[in-house]
Amino acid sequence: MKQLFYVGSYAQKNEESLYAYVLDTETGAMTKQYGVKGIENPSFLTLGQDASRVYAVGETTDERPGTLSAFVVDLNGQGLTPLNEQSSLGSAPCHVVHDPEEKWLVVVNYGGGTLSLYPVMADGSIGPTADHVRHEGASVMADRQAGPHPHSSILDAQGRYVLVADLGIDKIVHYELDRQAGKLVKRGETDVAPGMGPRHMDFHPSGKWLYLVGELNNTVCVYEYRAEDSALALVQTVSTLPDGYDGVSWSADIHLSSSGRYLYTSNRGHDSIAVFEVGENGRLTPVEHVSTEGSYPRNFAITADDRWLLAANQQSNSIVSYRIDEASGRLTPTGHRAELGAPVCIRFVKD
Repeated sequence: MKQLFYVGSYAQKNEESLYAYVLDTETGAMTKQYGVKGIENPSFLTLGQDASRVYAVGETTDERPGTLSAFVVDLNGQGLTPLNEQSSLGSAPCHVVHDPEEKWLVVVNYGGGTLSLYPVMADGSIGPTADHVRHEGASVMADRQAGPHPHSSILDAQGRYVLVADLGIDKIVHYELDRQAGKLVKRGETDVAPGMGPRHMDFHPSGKWLYLVGELNNTVCVYEYRAEDSALALVQTVSTLPDGYDGVSWSADIHLSSSGRYLYTSNRGHDSIAVFEVGENGRLTPVEHVSTEGSYPRNFAITADDRWLLAANQQSNSIVSYRIDEASGRLTPTGHRAELGAPVCIRFVKD
């Protein structure tokens, strides 16, 4: 069987930067279907549930505002047609997410220290900016935390609250999504350990726990989540790196298996995927660290059936595939890789 996935990369506007691939779910081999030009550095993607729309940030590397672009999948499945583009209203947009009803998009601007809210129109295009919020503050690492740097956002299962991980100010900032007014209403903040640099998050399928990975101190924080008011209570902190490792590394991505039994993170520098078992109380137990067989694994993705994991090695220009053992969560490299320039985001199309 074949599983379609999209890849965003770092590339110039006149180069192919957004790709469609298929994964052979018998062997782990990956085959390119096509590439799309016209968007600069589509470093993060989100897909509509019906797989007919692809949304991509355009991550500027200077002070220019970035972009958010919408594409429609061609009926024959052989290409992407641009729908429209909006300014992200800030530099270096690095993450975009839907609300559960797919009527709103939230973009965070790492360089601009802001987040923007957009309505999704009936045809899937992106409407004008509905709200734009600026974070303030700093934290303890002068070279990385001199100002706000929101790195990702996530909506809870009800789609009521938007939680934003801000690497620059060491906080998770909580907003309520007011759909009627088209506003992000701030409801509170959760402080993390100074110097953690919160980056990406994932909710447990039960909605009971939130998992946060810190880029700067290479840890995962486990929080109990109270849905009625978006409150977090820290219950555990674990390292993403193996005991005894003292080299330079920065944690990047974090995902739970759809079963909720296993959690995975990527380590850039150690160049590995860390595997954890999730207990009935949400706590984590380390299982193993597996080499990504390349350099600087940024994003990775897991198939909906929890059988395959793909890791994007940004600096060695490759994507590698692994089989996931159902009983243990452990990863086995398939030996297959896809070669492409600076892959940074992988998104599977749901069946």
